Amino acid sequence: MLSLVNEMSRCCLSSLWIVCGFLAYVASTMVAAAGPPPSPEAWSPQRLSFQKAAAELDSGAGSRYKAIRVELKDYPLRLDLDFSVKLGQLHDMTPEEARAFMSEAHGTPLAGRFLVAYLRHKAQDRRWPAFLGVTENPPDMPELQCYYYRALYAMGEVERALIGAAALWNVGFSQDEACDPLFKVWAKNGGPDDGLVWSRALLAFRAKNGHLIRYVKRFSTEALKGDLDELAAVYRRPSRIEGDHHADTDRHADILVAGVMRLAQLNPARAYDALSSLREHHVFSLVQQQEIASAIVRHSLFAERAAAPPDWVDKQIAQLKNDELTMIWLRNAIADGDWLSVQRGIDWLSGGLQAQDRWLYWRARTEEELGNPGASALWEQVAPSRSFHGFLAAERLGLAHQLNLQQADPPDPGFDTTVWLGVARTQELLALGRERDAKEQWRHTLNQVSERGRGALGDVALGNGWPDLATDAANAGGAWDRLELRFPRSYWAEFQRAGEAQDVDPYELIALARRESGLYAKARSKVGARGLMQVMPATARGVAKRQGQPYRGASALYAPETNIALGSAYYAELLKRYDGNRVKALAAYNAGPSRVGRWASGDLSIDQWVDSLPFAETREYVQAVLAYTVIYRSLSGVPAALMTQAEYELRY
Repeated sequence: MLSLVNEMSRCCLSSLWIVCGFLAYVASTMVAAAGPPPSPEAWSPQRLSFQKAAAELDSGAGSRYKAIRVELKDYPLRLDLDFSVKLGQLHDMTPEEARAFMSEAHGTPLAGRFLVAYLRHKAQDRRWPAFLGVTENPPDMPELQCYYYRALYAMGEVERALIGAAALWNVGFSQDEACDPLFKVWAKNGGPDDGLVWSRALLAFRAKNGHLIRYVKRFSTEALKGDLDELAAVYRRPSRIEGDHHADTDRHADILVAGVMRLAQLNPARAYDALSSLREHHVFSLVQQQEIASAIVRHSLFAERAAAPPDWVDKQIAQLKNDELTMIWLRNAIADGDWLSVQRGIDWLSGGLQAQDRWLYWRARTEEELGNPGASALWEQVAPSRSFHGFLAAERLGLAHQLNLQQADPPDPGFDTTVWLGVARTQELLALGRERDAKEQWRHTLNQVSERGRGALGDVALGNGWPDLATDAANAGGAWDRLELRFPRSYWAEFQRAGEAQDVDPYELIALARRESGLYAKARSKVGARGLMQVMPATARGVAKRQGQPYRGASALYAPETNIALGSAYYAELLKRYDGNRVKALAAYNAGPSRVGRWASGDLSIDQWVDSLPFAETREYVQAVLAYTVIYRSLSGVPAALMTQAEYELRY
C-alpha cells in the first residue's frame, strides 16, 4: 500500500491526471474485498432502491433522491445515477470534477460516454481551457478532434492546430460540421496547398464522391484547375482516358490510373484495352501498374462477360501474389474443376494461408483428382482439424471427428476491483432486464484483462448462467478450444420443441442460431434481423401467417420462444423447398432463395459448390453451421455426420 501511495505522489507531481486519478480510485477501493459480487438475490433490496432513485431523478435530484442515493454506496449501478446527475451539472463542472467522476467510473462504458458529453458541452460553450483540461491528446472521434484543434488554436498553439486541421481535411468525404470553423481559420492561415488539394481530390475520386472533387477546386491555384477539371471529367466518363494523348505529367498519370480503375468497375475488358493503349504514350510507376492490374483482375474475376483476357489475368495473379485475388481466382478454378490451376494457385498463396485447413483440403483434393501419390498424407494432415474441411477429410477417410477439447484454465486470481466491478454491473444490468447495456459492460470488462483473463471471465459467465457472454469471452480471448464456453446449449428446451414441431434436428437449429446471433436473444443486425435466429420482421410475418399463428410485431422476435418457433419454421420451409438438402437451405437462409437458384448449376460436387459460393458471408455461414452441428452433437454424445450420403451424392 505504501508503494502505491508513493506512486500516487509522484504521479500527481507529473500532471498525468489520468494515471493519477486511476491510482487514486484503486487506492480508495482496496479496502473492499476484490472478489465475485453477492448473488442477485442478496442485492434485491438495493436494486429496488436503485429503481426508486432512478424514478426520482425524472423530477430532479431532490431530497428524496438524495436520501435513497445514500443507501446505494456499494451498489455497482449507483454510477448510472451519478452519471445522470453529472450530465445535468456539465455547465458549471470543472475539469477536476470531470476527471474525478471518470476515474470513479473507470472500467465502465460510463467513463467514455461522460468524456464525450463533457467535451461536446465545453466545446459548444467555447470553454476551451476546460475542454483541454480533461484530454491531453486528440480524441478518437473526428468531431471531437475538430473541437480539440479548435481549442488548441484558441489557446495559442497555432502550429499544432493547423497541422491537425490539414490531416482532418485530407479525406475523401465531407467532415463533421464541427470542423467548419477549424477549416475556416486554417484557410486564413494559408490553408491547403496544391499538393494537398490534389491528394483530397484523388481520395474523393476513389470514394466515389464527385461533388467533393468539384468542391476542392475552390482552394486550388490556377495551375491546378485544369487537372482538377480533367479529373472530374474522367470521373463522370471514365472512357475519356481511351486514346489519351495529354502530356505525360505526374498528375496526369494519377488521372489515368484513377480512370482505368474506374473503367475496370464498368467493363474490365475495355479497361485492359485502354491500359494497353496508354502504355504506348505514358509511363506508370511500378506501384501504379500494380494498382491498375489489381483492379482489372478483381473485376474480371467477378465479371460474367467483358472480362480481360484469361491468360493475362492468370499471369497477373501469378505476379501480384495478392492473397485476396488469388483466393477469388482459386474459387473460380475449383468451380470449373480445373485441378492443374488449383494446384498452381495454392502455391501462389502466402505460407500462412497454404497451411490453413481449407487450402490443405483443396491441395489434397487436387492431388487425388490428378492421381498423384501425395493425396493420402494430405488427407491425414487435415482430418484431425475441428473445422468444416477437417470434418470433410475425416469422413472421407472414415475417421471420427476430432473436437480437440481444452480443459478450463485454473481460476485467474489476478482480477482487480475494476474487473469485479464490471462483473457486478453486468449481473445487475441483467437482473434489471437491460441486456444490451449488460452486453456493452461485459465487452468493456473483457478489454480490461489479458487473453488468459478473458477465458477465466468466460468461466465466470458460464457459472452465472450467462452463456452468450461466456461465448463472447472465449472469442475475445482466442480460446477456440474451450468448447463449453463457445457452444453452450442455451434455450435448449425451446430448440427441442421447435425441432419436434418442424421435424428438424434441434442440434442443427441451435447451430444455426449460434452462427446467427452468438445465442444472444437481443441481437439485431444492421438490416433489421432480430433475435436468436436473426429473423427479419417481414419473413416472420409471412411464416406466422402460413403457420396459422398470430404475429405480434418485430419486438416479439426478441422473445426466445417466439424467435426460435418462427425461425425454425422458416428453415423447415426452406428444407422442404430443397427436398431436405441442408446445404442449399442454409445458403438460402443466409442469402435468400433467389440467389441460391442462380448459384446452383447442377454440375458441382458439394465441396466445390460450397467453396465457390460468390458471397464470402454465405460461404462461411454454410460451412460454420454444418460444422457447429457436428460439434453440438458430438459434445452431447450423439452420433454426428457433417453430410449425409445423399448430400454427398447430389450435384449442385
